[in-house]
Amino acid sequence: MTALPLERHLAFETRDLDEARERVARVFCPHRLGMVRPGCSVRARQHVARLGNLALSYVAYGAEVRIDPGKLGSFFLIHLIHSGRSEIRIGDHALVGSPRMGSVTSPTLSLSMQWSADCAHLVLKVDRPRLERHLADLLGQMIVRPIEFAPELPVEAGPGAGYRRLIDFVTSELERDDSLLSSPLGVARIEQTLMTALLTAQRSNYSDALEAQASPAAPRHVVRAEEYIRAHAHCPITVGALADAAGASARTLFEGFRRFRGVTPMALLKAVRLERAHAELKSAAPSTSVTDVALKWGFVHLGRFAQVYRRRFGELPSETLRR
Repeated sequence: MTALPLERHLAFETRDLDEARERVARVFCPHRLGMVRPGCSVRARQHVARLGNLALSYVAYGAEVRIDPGKLGSFFLIHLIHSGRSEIRIGDHALVGSPRMGSVTSPTLSLSMQWSADCAHLVLKVDRPRLERHLADLLGQMIVRPIEFAPELPVEAGPGAGYRRLIDFVTSELERDDSLLSSPLGVARIEQTLMTALLTAQRSNYSDALEAQASPAAPRHVVRAEEYIRAHAHCPITVGALADAAGASARTLFEGFRRFRGVTPMALLKAVRLERAHAELKSAAPSTSVTDVALKWGFVHLGRFAQVYRRRFGELPSETLRR
């Protein structure tokens, strides 16, 4: 009998649907799980290997099931279909998953799936803050918008095939006693490789910025404006004041940001303030008020602040403060 992927990393196997839902939720998130054909029995199993801020799983239910986690919020999922067929909806996009077609779900988009009875997935879970920090390091600049990937991941040819081979290599190494991944350094290296490969193999709203890394460095007035924004984010900043600090006209400044940063100067200011609010809420005393932090960083519409914050960090400001 052919060995299953990650077989030595068995997390559970069960014939109880509720237990399967609860155990899978421990690795991913709470979700709805139901039978497509009531009365059928499940033969669910999950194998899990953790790689730093990533986790690689093999999941099968042995029955036709519907799975609905909604928005993932704090992590990305890369699904490679090991066998069978899946109907997958990511946001407004519907696709059919198969051994030829995988999928990538971004935290800001809702996910729902229906798996055939013979379906099994290799699923890579990638921590959202970790991937965003990695992207910021690659770009050498702050991430202003949440990362959103194209949902379809063709794995028969092109970059997607290369990513599939990389996952297969990692899966194989995790089954060996003499694995390259037996040391923390090896795990850290492969974690970075998997994240870099994902960002370069799969199209996203940051692909153009990554491809433009070979272009000339940003002009001095763009750099001066960025430095001014970071140093004075707690102060009222107008377009005129920013242009004066940069030593350029507002039109030249906006054009420089568009060409070299892909955002407007005021969008960067908003992103910096959002990051500062997030950092303050993470380290705040229990008596701290979300309202006070929001107003301190220039967010006067509290409902809109909560929406933008959740979209950026995958949770509400009150949840960050409570944690």
